[in-house]
Amino acid sequence: MTPLRPDFSGIWRLDAAASRFSGPAPAALLMKIEHREADLHQQIIATDPAGAEQRRLFSCLIGRETISTIGETTLRSIAYWQVEDPGELVIETLMSRQDRVLEFRDCWSLSADGSQLTMAHRDDALAGQIVILIRDDTADAAFDGNPTPA
Repeated sequence: MTPLRPDFSGIWRLDAAASRFSGPAPAALLMKIEHREADLHQQIIATDPAGAEQRRLFSCLIGRETISTIGETTLRSIAYWQVEDPGELVIETLMSRQDRVLEFRDCWSLSADGSQLTMAHRDDALAGQIVILIRDDTADAAFDGNPTPA
């Protein structure tokens, strides 16, 4: 019997007090996730401490490599379900720009009641960073703008 996989769909708001960042924390972070089987789409609105807003769009297919670019930066990502914990989604990304390559391994999991999304970096360039997002499906109107594809 195949274990049930979580559906990450929803609108998620940063819980800054519960999160731990390896660098400067955003003043606000809002994420809209559309997750249907292997399709995973994220619209991200991040606000820095000065109030500047960045909008990004990231898409991938679970189980297949996705290549995208942001300016001069190339992202090669693959998402897969963790074997030891079939409820955890891992998104591995190689980010290259000029002669520099960074590796990221983002591990996603949902709380038992589906109200909290945890994105943990355990053993990568952001090791120790844990972002906690709380479901906030009332913020849908915030995503009416045009994000920049990632």
